[in-house]
Amino acid sequence: MAVSRSINSPSIHDGTRFRNMESQHGGIIDLLKWIFNRKKADWPGWIDSEPGYLPPDHVIRNGLRVTFINHSTLLIQVDGMNILTDPIWSDRAGPISFVGPKRVRAPGLRFQDLPPVDVVLISHNHYDHMDIPTLKALDKKFSPI
Repeated sequence: MAVSRSINSPSIHDGTRFRNMESQHGGIIDLLKWIFNRKKADWPGWIDSEPGYLPPDHVIRNGLRVTFINHSTLLIQVDGMNILTDPIWSDRAGPISFVGPKRVRAPGLRFQDLPPVDVVLISHNHYDHMDIPTLKALDKKFSPI
């Protein structure tokens, strides 16, 4: 049974900070033990995949088309407008090109095959949602809003 708690409940917020009531970690020592002793999952180095079908330049007359590109990157085409969400075409999701999780599969659509992009929508500023090199390339190629 789910328990509903108010955000003002002292068991969640003590007036200074929030606490995760579901967390089982005791502190930094427990976190470090987990990091160094956890069993790492098998993860492929690379998965070959072909890019998907090329989308049209625009969808008109009350049409809607959504193309999944990767992770949270979607091309949403609606009423003549092309919206790209959380674009990332870099090889890594990190602050610099050699740091951060490495891509194991090519995006479902090659950057050069993008139709004209009118709007870029960024949900939040994590590296796997707001890729600066990709944003710069989009600005240079399309100047979206």
